[in-house]
Amino acid sequence: MRGRAACRAGPVWVDILVYDGLDELDAVGPLEVLRSAAAAGAGLDVRLVSGEAPREVVGAYGLRFLPDAPWQPGAEVLVVPGGGWADRAERGAWGEVRRGELFPLLRQAAADGAVMAAVCSGAMLVAAAGLVGTRRAATHHSAAADLAATGAQVVDDRVVDEGDLVTSGGVTAGIDLALWLVERFFDRELADRLARRMEYRRWRPGGG
Repeated sequence: MRGRAACRAGPVWVDILVYDGLDELDAVGPLEVLRSAAAAGAGLDVRLVSGEAPREVVGAYGLRFLPDAPWQPGAEVLVVPGGGWADRAERGAWGEVRRGELFPLLRQAAADGAVMAAVCSGAMLVAAAGLVGTRRAATHHSAAADLAATGAQVVDDRVVDEGDLVTSGGVTAGIDLALWLVERFFDRELADRLARRMEYRRWRPGGG
């Protein structure tokens, strides 16, 4: 999964899962990075997807999303935002974990070989679906103890790459996660150039 785009037969298909109560920046930060990379020539196809028929999704702070499509198998990367964990909100990652309605989707995506890329407390959704186990993972500080309770080895870092599982810390770390995906699938120069355009000081796995 670490080859350059030139080695690939087609574009890398990335889905960003959106649901009511998500933290808006968890989704929009990666969306801007990845679509900026596509505009710069990277072979990327990036969509906002929902777990059901397309409908308006309302974020934690009122931003309204209209997904591009319902989720379907096939994406090489599934970005899973978080939000609402600290408040134990029924709209957000906390409520989604309690309901479990997204678990079949997450498990199917992982079974199909997608890289699970969790932003912030999105790691709790992935962990609760049984897809983290005892591996290293990062999350928002408000969810760290809960993530550890699932058996994960919680790492206080902006981005943690465990192969088919990539996780990041809270909110703004989703930008770092997306830049790392650009570097991982394409090259570091492109990721660095995108960060400069955004006037963003990026953070690579391990603090590099």
